[in-house]
Amino acid sequence: MRHQRRACPDSACPLVAELLARVVVIRNMEPSQRRVVIGHEVAILSHHGLPDTTRFGIDMTCTAKNPAGSADCDASETKLTKSIADWKAQRIEYTGFTMRGEDVPNSADPPQIQAEKRTWYKLGRSLFIEGEIGDLDAPPLSSDVRCDVADYVQGSRCVFPKTPMFLLDVRDSYGRLVSDAFRGDIAGTYPGPSEGRYYAGNASTRSGKRTYPLTRIQHDRAARDTNKAVAERYCAARWGPDWHTGPDGTVIECAVYPFNTTLDGAGLSPGTTEGPSFTVKPVLSPVCHAMEEALSDFLGRNHILDGDQFWVWLLE
Repeated sequence: MRHQRRACPDSACPLVAELLARVVVIRNMEPSQRRVVIGHEVAILSHHGLPDTTRFGIDMTCTAKNPAGSADCDASETKLTKSIADWKAQRIEYTGFTMRGEDVPNSADPPQIQAEKRTWYKLGRSLFIEGEIGDLDAPPLSSDVRCDVADYVQGSRCVFPKTPMFLLDVRDSYGRLVSDAFRGDIAGTYPGPSEGRYYAGNASTRSGKRTYPLTRIQHDRAARDTNKAVAERYCAARWGPDWHTGPDGTVIECAVYPFNTTLDGAGLSPGTTEGPSFTVKPVLSPVCHAMEEALSDFLGRNHILDGDQFWVWLLE
């Protein structure tokens, strides 16, 4: 942040005062609560023409994003102001907001999603110097917050919406299946990509291979079951009716990518040019279960609700 005061409004006028500061902001959601704690670290790098008693401050706001409904915050605005001397003595300060109420449910959403009471808020922040006017050369910040009462995710009851990354180890057989798909190994995948399509969820930055995120299915069990049934049908078609039993009697399951718990799974119009790219492969049951548990843990810890999206990244 840089603030300059000149002897007159013209930019060519002599500089009579200046403040240069580094401002770092970190916003964290409190576990199991609808509360955000905002930390600011203010490092005064240099100043002249302004005494140490000059007060430098941060204006923070928390409001409902949608005007309808009962959503609000315990405080709509909070100003944190300290002298330059005080910021030098204590760089870090914390401020909290508690989100309350709820939005009016969207009638287009299914009942299960309406029951989650997804509610949106907006956080804002700007910097100021008391008694000074003009641009501080520090753009205001704003971010959306979504709160809910869903019981199938963990952590805080509110999140900053994002598209997180599911990290997948290519050293196990399930990870290699996804790796082959992402790398375009047609011989190593079955049934393989649809015409003109790459696999959904690939976060690779390689030219032409970044597609779109996967979308979670939680409430539509029929869609998840259809994804699984289609995948198993393809496993049977390729590896025979006894594909689910290994030569030594071990239990085999049909690994599939995209995962059964996503809208991009095998049940979405397979075999058509408009349908998805998906791939299947028989793997040992413990491997399949380990992947399902890892994915479920990832979705829960990252507070990914039904309809939220995520990427997949391969760990070499």
